[in-house]
Amino acid sequence: MRKEWYVLQAYSGMENKVKEMIQEKAKMHGIQNYFGKILIPEVEEINYSNKKGDRFFVSPNAEIFIKKGKDVKKNDLIAEEPATLVKHSGEIIESKNYRKIIVETNDKKYSKTFLIPERAGIIPGIRVGKNVKPGTPFTKDFSYESDVDGEVGAVIKVKRLVVETTDGENDVYVVPLKLFNSKVFKVGTTVNKDEKLASGEQYFAKSSGRIEIKEHSMRKEIKIIKTSRVKLFPGYIFIEMIHLKESEKLIQSIPYVSTFLNVGGKPIKLNRKEIRVLLRTSGEEEYKEKKVKMRSDYSLDEHVKIISGPFEFFTGKIKELNLQKQEVTVSVTMFGRETEVELSLSEIEKILD
Repeated sequence: MRKEWYVLQAYSGMENKVKEMIQEKAKMHGIQNYFGKILIPEVEEINYSNKKGDRFFVSPNAEIFIKKGKDVKKNDLIAEEPATLVKHSGEIIESKNYRKIIVETNDKKYSKTFLIPERAGIIPGIRVGKNVKPGTPFTKDFSYESDVDGEVGAVIKVKRLVVETTDGENDVYVVPLKLFNSKVFKVGTTVNKDEKLASGEQYFAKSSGRIEIKEHSMRKEIKIIKTSRVKLFPGYIFIEMIHLKESEKLIQSIPYVSTFLNVGGKPIKLNRKEIRVLLRTSGEEEYKEKKVKMRSDYSLDEHVKIISGPFEFFTGKIKELNLQKQEVTVSVTMFGRETEVELSLSEIEKILD
């Protein structure tokens, strides 16, 4: 007989324990061949208890290796700045240590960079996350201070170089101190056009989470919002099995199991679309994201079709719509119950008459 997919209702929070007991008892009674996969789908959900997350400010020329709205894992490569190359041949006439402080304004619309000599004495309390306002000092001698209301987004040690070109002009370079070789590039060193002063800085995820990218006039802000794994269908276990008296009796003997999801006492078999969702959300089936032209002329309660991702081919009603983040919450029907899923606008399309 062929295995079919069914839905078990169990006590919420005990789903994984039930799965373990089914597998153990099936093996004990020698009927493990009656059972196939047992899935408890989980999804990444934004952890709103920690909204700050990690932030990176990169130049418009930086190469971005991740996409907005996608999840990353700790130590994933996020972005890489281009290498710093000599623009014009010349001689290094100045090489000094500076501190680059980036402040994001309170309205989150702009950011400002302050370049401060280390010799000015940076105040130890100036760190990422500190709130500043006009007049807040950055240095012990009060010679450098903030002129905006906002929050410190980055504090970076850098080397400021001045190269006097063969034409008598001065080119200024600011490179991360950790990437600069001060033994090679000293005051008095001759440098040639296109010579590499420093490699491009690489940015790695400090924690797992979901990516947000904001475009500013002079830089891009990449933010990692921490997420947590939550069950997509709390209280439900999806089991692939041959439905015989022996297998049903075994299931009924398991603690914390309520019943099979049924109609008139007959267990419901999942259809192909529902099985696809289970396999994709559980990582059992790979899928490619389709590239489609995104549109934004949607409205609440509008019926749409999902065209990409685990819920591909489902239709549902828009419950929440965030055009700024290009996100939408759609309510779909699976095995007779309503389920809300968060999607990108690129994953849905209008249902045309």
